[in-house]
Amino acid sequence: MEKMKDQSIQQAADTETSDRNYEIAAVQNVVGIDDRVKQITDLLQMEVNDEVRIIGIYGTDGIGKTTLARAVYNRISSHFDSCSFLPEVVETTENPHSIEVLQNKLIRDILEQDGEDPSFDERIEDFLDIFREMKVLIVVDDVEKPSDLHAIVGEQLHWFGPGSRIIVTSQNGGILKDFDSNKAPFYIVRELDDGQAFESFCKHAFRMQSSIPDYDALSNRIVNATEKLPLAVEVIGSFLRGKSIQEWKKMEKSMKKRMMSSQKTTVGLEEMLDICYKELDQQQKDIFLDIACFISSVDARIASYMLAKCYPSSGCILMPLAKIGENNELQMHRLLRCLGKRIFKQEGYGDPSSRRFCTQDMVLKAMNWEKVKPFGSVCFRQINILTYLEILILERCSHLVKVDHSVGNLKRLVSLNLKSCSRLNGLPVELGRTTALKELFIDGTSVRQIPISIGNLKQLEILSGLKCFLLTHLPSSICNLTALFELSLDGAKITELPSSLGDQHKLKRLSLRDCRYLEKLPYSIGEMRSLEELDISATSISELPNSIKCLKSLRLLRMDSSFIRAFPGEIWNLTKLEELHASRCQSLKGAIPGGIGGLQRLRLLTLGHSSISSLPSEISTIPVLHTLDLIQCNEIEELPKLPPSLICLRMSSKRMKAMPLLEDMKELEELCLSDGDARQPPSKQPMPESNVNRMIDKQSFSISFPKLRKLELSLSQVIKLKFGLTDIPPLKRRKTLTLPGLSRKDVSELPQMLSMFKLYHSAIEEIEGLEGLEALKRLDISKCKLQNLNGIGQITSLRSLILSDCDDLCLPDLSNFKSLKVLEIIRCKMIDQIEGLEKLTSLEKLNIRECPAENSLQVQNALKRVMARSPVT
Repeated sequence: MEKMKDQSIQQAADTETSDRNYEIAAVQNVVGIDDRVKQITDLLQMEVNDEVRIIGIYGTDGIGKTTLARAVYNRISSHFDSCSFLPEVVETTENPHSIEVLQNKLIRDILEQDGEDPSFDERIEDFLDIFREMKVLIVVDDVEKPSDLHAIVGEQLHWFGPGSRIIVTSQNGGILKDFDSNKAPFYIVRELDDGQAFESFCKHAFRMQSSIPDYDALSNRIVNATEKLPLAVEVIGSFLRGKSIQEWKKMEKSMKKRMMSSQKTTVGLEEMLDICYKELDQQQKDIFLDIACFISSVDARIASYMLAKCYPSSGCILMPLAKIGENNELQMHRLLRCLGKRIFKQEGYGDPSSRRFCTQDMVLKAMNWEKVKPFGSVCFRQINILTYLEILILERCSHLVKVDHSVGNLKRLVSLNLKSCSRLNGLPVELGRTTALKELFIDGTSVRQIPISIGNLKQLEILSGLKCFLLTHLPSSICNLTALFELSLDGAKITELPSSLGDQHKLKRLSLRDCRYLEKLPYSIGEMRSLEELDISATSISELPNSIKCLKSLRLLRMDSSFIRAFPGEIWNLTKLEELHASRCQSLKGAIPGGIGGLQRLRLLTLGHSSISSLPSEISTIPVLHTLDLIQCNEIEELPKLPPSLICLRMSSKRMKAMPLLEDMKELEELCLSDGDARQPPSKQPMPESNVNRMIDKQSFSISFPKLRKLELSLSQVIKLKFGLTDIPPLKRRKTLTLPGLSRKDVSELPQMLSMFKLYHSAIEEIEGLEGLEALKRLDISKCKLQNLNGIGQITSLRSLILSDCDDLCLPDLSNFKSLKVLEIIRCKMIDQIEGLEKLTSLEKLNIRECPAENSLQVQNALKRVMARSPVT
């Protein structure tokens, strides 16, 4: 059956190839995952930033499509404004309102919205204006219906901004048939070859690339009996790890029996999974069914509570059947979940009294949820099964308004999750009787006060009340929570904290972000010797107590958008501090004290949008500082020598008089410098000769950072900019260069591997060396005094040329631009004709307006050719 599926996929793909001239990347059997990832990345054409591309990854179940898509996603995601991975779409679409759920997740991911906001329910069409301005990466995993795909990413590639990439995994070889074939190639994933299958099996069975002598022949026979799908090989290899040779032979015997009964030469994937399941003992089978039917995709830490009484080795035995994902989620392959659900139904595992946890339907059945209303309140008085609960998750129960006082009967309750129960406005006093409770989540509720009885919860470790916007009061008894290590009250309406808060000697994280009515911290905070993270961002706190110096364990201090006026001298005693955030603190003024040199572990310092006037020279002695953000610190006139460890430097000031000294910064990857408002056009008034000479001597600027990947400059005072290429390796990672506000002499050398060059608001009249930019893909020039583009005709790799508001610019012949896809010329008064326009055979977008060439016959004919090549929408 699986072979037939694979053949059908191949046939569909071959048909599409012959009919629509798809670009195919056939997977060779000798190719490993790294090579496959590279081939898919090559298909995506990441260097093309003026169009949207979509690719399909095709193959049968268990072949590794999702694994490949995830690997590509992880490798390239940093190149996009936002990213979204939508897993197992085909399974999600089996549920009501599934498309809306997927669309909402996509919107949240792209806009980086809180995924726990129950009120968020928007249509994707309402955000298209925003999406079209964004470069996004989207993976739509395991989708079978073109209509579902269209509902998520649109029927054509016009919902998202230029440079966006969409990856689709599917068994349906024709899933992309409705998209432009030139922008929708596909990649077929085939089964492993003999060598790859054997190597993968050994990796999972022996944790090495080869077998061991006594098992060598047996390993070969077992591998040859599978269909060599990655999932099958992984499962059988992991399942046999650590087992005796007799158990291996028993497995081989079971496989042979299946092959004889089905008259096949190999064991199918579903048959293989079924064999492994039947080899489990009864308790292991129960665990497998629990995960498959109920707790897959939940936090693995939660699952560990549920499975705490299992055999110590059961986790290892079940490893091929369930895994912990990168987000700490307990994961199980869709085929395994389907197997588990089928077995659950067939073997009659429906009695909730025999289970360690239950579904909502089971609880309702046990309630006979008649005696108790299913919505409005939760009562635990007469439900014996619930008295054994360790974890109770009522998250997003939007109708819940009350937790009954019988909650005190849950003596074994360890975790209570009431997140996003938006109508819940109070907690019962009897909550204090749940003395085993370690976690209490009331995020996004309407709770106004926490009962004083909470002080009885001596084992409570986490109290989370994020976005409890109506919470006005914390009881003093909270100081009795001696085991507490995390307290999060972001957005609460509290006006003060208990004076004895410092009694929380185990507290490691205190977050008070957006507590806008909070004006001060208690002096006792200095007694929190274990505190590692403190966040008072967007509060009304204007000063830190002197006791802050005692927080010897503090690693992270956030004060962004607060009313902090100055750093107390004692803050420099925090010798373990790694991150100090004080951006948008508009009341923060004056010089930063020299004591900052004592923060020898400081890695990140953000002071942007503040009124600080200077940094001390001691900053150069901080050995591990990698990020310094001084954007819009307009009172700074000059910077001292900075530490050579910097990776990211962002600095802008309208009063900057001198360029910072950056000669030793060999680790620098991102540099943003501005000495004024980049939006203002350069001055047309000639500079006095004396000033010109002085600035040439003092304000030349060299760029020679071997690891630089992002550069933004807005420097009206710099006359000469020089790229030192002699000691720089190929700059493959430097993709974007922006140079506003520079004169003709500023550009003497440009990086050889530059793929995008933006020049705006500049006094440049001539650029030398354009012909050397062999890798240039996009050239964007706006509001400049540039007169010509000498040398540009030799850049045959150019795909996008955008010119606007350049009054003095003339164009050379464009005949060599065989790869050019986008040409825009707007408000350029000197351009009355475009030589070579008729030879631009790859052109997909032509926009010529508000310039003399707009109405020429040459341009009108070119527009007709472009429209004829464009797909009908």
